[in-house]
Amino acid sequence: MHIAMENPLSSFEVFLKDNPNVEFVWLQFMSYTSNTLVRIVPIAKFKKMLQNNQWLALSSAVLHLVTGDRLAPGAGPSGKFHLRPDFSTAYCQIGSNGTRAVVNVDCINENGDPIPECARSKLRDLHNILQRENESSLLIGFEIEVMFLKPIYSDKKIVDYEPINTPLQHSFTGMTPEDRPHIELIEAVARALSSVGIELEQFHAEAGPGQWEFVLPPSNPISAIDTLLRARETIMLVAQSHNYRATISTQPFPNQAANGAHIHMSINQANKSPTLTPTSSPLKTAESFFAGIQNHLPAILAFALPNDLSYKRVGTGTWSGGEYAAWGWENKEVALRRIELNRFEIKLVDGFSNPYLVLCALLSAGIIGLRGELALTGGSLYYTSCGII
Repeated sequence: MHIAMENPLSSFEVFLKDNPNVEFVWLQFMSYTSNTLVRIVPIAKFKKMLQNNQWLALSSAVLHLVTGDRLAPGAGPSGKFHLRPDFSTAYCQIGSNGTRAVVNVDCINENGDPIPECARSKLRDLHNILQRENESSLLIGFEIEVMFLKPIYSDKKIVDYEPINTPLQHSFTGMTPEDRPHIELIEAVARALSSVGIELEQFHAEAGPGQWEFVLPPSNPISAIDTLLRARETIMLVAQSHNYRATISTQPFPNQAANGAHIHMSINQANKSPTLTPTSSPLKTAESFFAGIQNHLPAILAFALPNDLSYKRVGTGTWSGGEYAAWGWENKEVALRRIELNRFEIKLVDGFSNPYLVLCALLSAGIIGLRGELALTGGSLYYTSCGII
């Protein structure tokens, strides 16, 4: 497939100057079922493709596969799409000695336009709508909650995994004697993230067994998700290098604190003072935007909590977002924790979700709220949301 593009090879060669050992290029994207899909191209072939403005083609069926690689009802085996690399996302995978370059892609048709199923492109379109209609932009920050597990052996074979420490040996924001043998692992994660261009805001112990939280830097929606996926992969690889496993699965251990994937979101108007007052235009914009999210929260949960197990994590008393569409100032028991006048934390999200789809749903709801000039109700709650019923 030939598509006119401004010097794709020169864009990639800038990356190669700093990473001369690259042998393989991983073209990476995410399915609707949140699986990371990869096509690997040797560097010589990849350079030839760029010289000829050629993009790798895949069967359209790939985007319609469910568990077991079966086609979803209504999907067919025909058609194709192409992978267009976004070289701003390129990095060398840790542990590869610089031989593996990972690049996120957009899914496009033969004319070079994004296909309707490309959630990454759809998110870009929605953010452009927000900027065009409201002269506003979003700043997104993700938190990664992850549990580190150690292998259980039987007859010198791994038969299962268990947390590196138990809840009695580990606590929220604590540093117990049982944590200290594992701090080298946690610091190795932080160093590895820095080596792939991710400077953490902070990291700390969480409440679950072997659970830690890594707070990622804020950015625009696309960049924030690209960073999230890079961070998740890096954490997993660091854990493997230490003979552990890292999981973001929602609730790997019953009756224990679980993993969330909370999103921090602020809406900012261009050319407006960052100082907000209760009567300012930026505040009205922010409240209408988040009112749209609150009003459409049940529909958003189809994307944000997509698995049956997702709903075992959420509930009153678990700091997971509660059970009602409500908001509260610095309240960890409601769906929308308000941190600043224009910034909220979205708590009803977990690692089973596709973050591109989640942000598409959140932006769509927010834009509806702005168009309808909705008022933000359902708060502010000081206690749990169930306490008002």
